[in-house]
Amino acid sequence: MRNRCFALVLASLAFCVAFASAQSDLAVTYQINAHHTGTMLTPNLLPPLKVKWSIDMGATVGYPLIAEGKVFVIAGPDSAGKVNLYGLDAASGNTLWGPVLIPQGAYSWAAAAYDNGTIFVVPNTTPGFSSGAMFAFNAADGQPVWTATLSGQYFFTAPPAAGNGIVYTSGAGSGGTVYAVRETDGNVLWTASVENGDNSSPVVTPSAIYVSYVCPQTYKFAATTGRQIWHFSGPCEGGGGATPVLNGGLLYVRDWSMSFGHNGVILKASDGTMVGTFDADFAPALGNKTAFYVQANLLTAVDAASGTTLWAKTPGNGNTYSTPPILVNGILYVGTNSGYLVGYRWKTGTRAVSMNMGYPISAPETGYVGAPESGLGAGQGILVVPASTHLIALSH
Repeated sequence: MRNRCFALVLASLAFCVAFASAQSDLAVTYQINAHHTGTMLTPNLLPPLKVKWSIDMGATVGYPLIAEGKVFVIAGPDSAGKVNLYGLDAASGNTLWGPVLIPQGAYSWAAAAYDNGTIFVVPNTTPGFSSGAMFAFNAADGQPVWTATLSGQYFFTAPPAAGNGIVYTSGAGSGGTVYAVRETDGNVLWTASVENGDNSSPVVTPSAIYVSYVCPQTYKFAATTGRQIWHFSGPCEGGGGATPVLNGGLLYVRDWSMSFGHNGVILKASDGTMVGTFDADFAPALGNKTAFYVQANLLTAVDAASGTTLWAKTPGNGNTYSTPPILVNGILYVGTNSGYLVGYRWKTGTRAVSMNMGYPISAPETGYVGAPESGLGAGQGILVVPASTHLIALSH
């Protein structure tokens, strides 16, 4: 009896571990997770990689969300000028539902997040320019669930991120506003004023969210009430911003004004104290106690504790790095403007992957509103590459 009970305990433990792994093996927002670290552990996804499927969506493809055995993507503008949301089968690339039209105003930017079986979409503008909007769709079939009005602003470039039963974004136009919207019904739970609301996808934790705008103007708010916990204020303010990254108790914030001699500063997440600087053109990937910074012509791996450079790479052959990096099962992936996906072993910088996707891989993060927000994604055993109008899934 004792052996049988022990076996049952082991079986239950194995099930719980497998369930937890399955639950966390998701790409749910920009840069994979709500901390925007760009990191993923997913089964069996190691070099060498092969193309699992490739589809032409007829429009520029945004970053993928991966959950429920599906890949969710926004593509636009198509030949009719429309921006659409799709649900694809992760195994085959076949369309399960969509296109679902995302209402647009003058621009074609849009971005999405996944949580609790729902896709949340924020477009850049909505017809009339009097306010913003957030749309919720059922991830199973693409059916609309609710529409929320984001009052007070009309220009939106911040990819949403979800947690705590709340989905967060920010908008600009007249100053800036952070919005917290209840996932179940679209009710706006709280708003907070910021300078100035552009580009910054919120970092979401159970207790707090973080957003950051140019100069930098960086904020920490209580997740459920919107109470401001701290505000790091640089020497200026203005339009623009960049998604922060949270890892190891530190918040990595980029600042195009170069206010501190570099375009990135590192803040203590607890109180906003500045503890370091860095340079990166894209959101850094953070994992294995290492920060990976990408500039157009340089990729640098830095020990997160000491700031020591561990290794550095250049794209070579006239190429430039053109996406934020993602770290998947110990391989750091980044796209290039010439259409190559390259992967480096995180510890040594040895190149492990170099694959020509056949189309430019471009993921401008700030200031571009002509197409959906783009970037690499990984989860549930696949790596997904948006390359121009093509969406390409890779597997081992």
